[in-house]
Amino acid sequence: MMKTSTKYRILVTAVMFTCLLGCADQSTPSRDHIPLIKEKLSYLQNGVLARNRAAIDSVLSVKILDIGQSSDSLLKFVYGADNSFAFEVFGEPVIIYTEKVAMIECYLMDSTRTQNRPMTLLFSYDNKIWLLSRFEKRGAGESRAD
Repeated sequence: MMKTSTKYRILVTAVMFTCLLGCADQSTPSRDHIPLIKEKLSYLQNGVLARNRAAIDSVLSVKILDIGQSSDSLLKFVYGADNSFAFEVFGEPVIIYTEKVAMIECYLMDSTRTQNRPMTLLFSYDNKIWLLSRFEKRGAGESRAD
C-alpha cells in the first residue's frame, strides 16, 4: 500500500507532464510565469535563511494548512529536527509549470553545495499570484525532470 504523499506526488507529476506534453489541445503556458515563480522561490529562500516566519507565511497558500504544513514545519524540514543543518540555498532548481501549478525540484544546500537533500516545492497560481501549496522530500530513486 502506497503512502498518501507518494500517491499525491505521482498524481501531481503525471498531471503536470500530461499538461506539458500538450495533451487535450492546451497551448503552451506563458513564459511570463517563469520570472514570477523564480521571484517567489527567491523570496521563500530569503525568508528561510532569515528564519522569518512572517516572510515565509506571505508566500504560503492557505491550502497548505489543510495538509498540516506551515512556516514552522518548513523551517523544521529545512534545518532538521535538531536545527543543525546550515542551510544556504535551494540549489539546482528545475521548474516545471502549467498555467495553474508549478513544481520546483531542488536541493537543500549548505556551503558545501552537496546534492544529498533533494526536495520538491509545489506552487499554485491563486488570484494572479504564485503561492507555495506543498513541500516534500524527493525520494532517492526519483528522477529529476532535466
